[in-house]
Amino acid sequence: MKNNNHFFIILCFILILSLIHSEASAVENNDGTKKSFSVDSLMKNTEVDLRINYGFFIHHHFEMARYPKHFPMFELSLQKQTYGKKMWQSYFNYPTVGVTAFYSSLGNNEVIGNAYAIYPFISYPFNKSKINTFGFRFGVGVGYITEIFHPKENFHNTSIGSHVNAAISLTFEYKRQISEHLKLSAFAGLTHFSNGCSSKPNNGLNIINAGLSASYFIKDQEEYIHHQKICNCEYRRLKPEFYLGLSYGIKRIEYGQKEDFSVYNLEIYILDRITNLSKIGIGLDLVSDATDKITLKNFYHDEDANNYTFAQLLKPGVSIAYELLMGETSFLINFGYHPWGRDMRYGRWYQKLGAKFNFGEHIYGKIALSTHFGVADFIGLGLGVRL
Repeated sequence: MKNNNHFFIILCFILILSLIHSEASAVENNDGTKKSFSVDSLMKNTEVDLRINYGFFIHHHFEMARYPKHFPMFELSLQKQTYGKKMWQSYFNYPTVGVTAFYSSLGNNEVIGNAYAIYPFISYPFNKSKINTFGFRFGVGVGYITEIFHPKENFHNTSIGSHVNAAISLTFEYKRQISEHLKLSAFAGLTHFSNGCSSKPNNGLNIINAGLSASYFIKDQEEYIHHQKICNCEYRRLKPEFYLGLSYGIKRIEYGQKEDFSVYNLEIYILDRITNLSKIGIGLDLVSDATDKITLKNFYHDEDANNYTFAQLLKPGVSIAYELLMGETSFLINFGYHPWGRDMRYGRWYQKLGAKFNFGEHIYGKIALSTHFGVADFIGLGLGVRL
């Protein structure tokens, strides 16, 4: 397994531990003191969910027409229905968090093989109800595709260049509580596999899927704890927060490259809280990408490519940043612009989609995907401090 593929596994474990810690650490006695961790407390509101669905490929490249038209997909999940132990759970209509094991034969096609995945997820209800619920489920983790591109033995597979990939699931779902322990649901969504440009080719797999599921509560459900929303008047005064972080990624830009190239991203955030669970502000980036010299030489035919200094290849960026807070975990979205940079093959505009994990008040870990309007650039894993 290549070093860059470790990022996806690290992301999975961080997310899983973050969700478990969020649930376990919030258990309190009637007098407000915290209970010690126990398996019984962890199993409260825990469900086992089985999903059976059918999918088909989106042929976003013409050579994908030879792939199977449709195929079954199976998912087994261990999930937990939140009930308001933390304030953000009430604000988001008591979402469900869990971990899913995924399998599909992908139509028993020898070109792309079978797909396996494991990913943590969170499901946001659009309405507060224990009987009928409409919602959106988002999951990201690590996937394994059994067949990959080879220039002689499997040249028809132009979608997947590495066995280990990121697995992303986006689903809209309707849930119906049938009995005290049983819940049924119908859903439709998108499943995506790609390696984030860590190996070529990387066209990825996009699968439209729909199906049915049944989930069973292991223990009796807890009653919802309702929290009164705090007035946002206290956030009308400007109180900026400053963050400094450094991320590291590895990428490849051509098939057959033996060497992994490093990408460093120094970032500064100036954020201000606008609601109880939201921050908005400005992000400043400084990117050093070791693949720029290769791109300048092979794509731009720049004869001076090998002579550029480290400083001459730096790419500064400025972005609008938004952070959504969920306990110790938060999600970051950036939309930015590179005013300067020699390698602008995919354009000056960029986006970053990431997750941040707070370790106390001043230290955080972060993983983020940098893209250019859907074209993956690199996945960065880093640490930062709140100044």
